[in-house]
Amino acid sequence: MKRFLYIITFFALSLNLMAGDLPKLGLNYPNPAKTTTYVDVEFSSLEAQLVISNILGEVISVQKIPHSGTYSIDVTNIPEGVYFYTLEAGNDKITKKLTVKK
Repeated sequence: MKRFLYIITFFALSLNLMAGDLPKLGLNYPNPAKTTTYVDVEFSSLEAQLVISNILGEVISVQKIPHSGTYSIDVTNIPEGVYFYTLEAGNDKITKKLTVKK
């Protein structure tokens, strides 16, 4: 009985991955960033946004993004430190770390 359940779980996961519905968030470059950093995003939802937050979870900026591509993040007015950038696309969220060094 357990073997049958594993097969169903694996099959369902495979279908979801093959559908290509999962958004992708690349590593930002350069990292650490001084003035501007770039990030590659892929998503299929109608709306998405990049959210920058500090280590306490406070939102620093929100950038709406209309489609997949490479986007720049201006960090000139952000103090030196560790931050997180999150791609919010549909019901999915992916977060990665960003370091700002002046």
